[in-house]
Amino acid sequence: MSPRSVARHLGATLFLSKPATAAPGECPAQSNRAALCIPQTVLNMLVTVCLGFPALQIQAQEVPIPEINQPVTDTVGILEQSTVDKLNDQILKLEKDKGSQIAVIIVPTTGEESIEEYGIRAGEKLKIGRKDVDDGVILIVAQQDRKVRIEVGYGLEGAIPDAVANRIIQDRIVPAFRAGNYGTGIEDAVNTLDKIIRGEVLPEPVQQSEDEFVLFSVFSLIGSIFLLVGSLIPLIAGRWLSIVTFIMAALVGLFVYFMTDMFALALFLSGIVAFFIGIFGTIMIAAKGSGGGASSSSSSYSSSSSSSSFSSGFSSSSSFSGGGGSFGGGGASGSW
Repeated sequence: MSPRSVARHLGATLFLSKPATAAPGECPAQSNRAALCIPQTVLNMLVTVCLGFPALQIQAQEVPIPEINQPVTDTVGILEQSTVDKLNDQILKLEKDKGSQIAVIIVPTTGEESIEEYGIRAGEKLKIGRKDVDDGVILIVAQQDRKVRIEVGYGLEGAIPDAVANRIIQDRIVPAFRAGNYGTGIEDAVNTLDKIIRGEVLPEPVQQSEDEFVLFSVFSLIGSIFLLVGSLIPLIAGRWLSIVTFIMAALVGLFVYFMTDMFALALFLSGIVAFFIGIFGTIMIAAKGSGGGASSSSSSYSSSSSSSSFSSGFSSSSSFSGGGGSFGGGGASGSW
């Protein structure tokens, strides 16, 4: 039944009495005040809206952005593993040398979204590039859609403007993809982006790994020495003081670790606590005992050369994630 037919049917049921004479679109005469007056055109509009409303609510579901733990994420499997490994090494080396990040995402399709909209969502979620520097690039390939996009972060829009991104797509990616050489096209694009980024004047990368390792080693060494000394010295006064000292230091260390998730700081503070409790506790007990003039008990203890070895827990994980970069829609798209 068409919307106009439905409207006429509703109109026939809503009117209690038919007006004798009424111009089109006008209300019935005053004698028919009891009748419900709804013009035919209004009924047509209401029925059309009601019938079309469900269709308006059907929205295309967004294709999820894949989780990444390395620079190249191939959810389709179009790249050889050797190619993925080579690209990962190259991109990680670029990040180490310049601080910039490149991510390659290969998905089957972007769904009902355009690849440009998908690229914006990918930039917002993955945050490739450094925070406040925004020097990230995302290369997106939608195989089934035969679409490709280079999404450029704010900080690299000067070095990689839309025209340059488009040339990389048209000159490097599209010809290789049309020949079925996905690996070659992506490698050429990454090589070109690598060269451009290395020529751009960017803030030097922060050598966090080396600095953190030195700081970790120093705090861990000092904390271990203090913890060892603070736990062994109380043995002069009695075993119970040594046990109490160690337990209190361990509780402090666990509390700091759970609050900060920093092992070196927790070990350092637990060592400080053990040292002061052990030293001052031993001095106080010794001073108290000397007043009684008791027999001198030779409390000898053997510290069997205990090499305090501890696991640093510091590992240069190869996990890859965005550094907080922002994107604003810069870049270019193409198809093959």
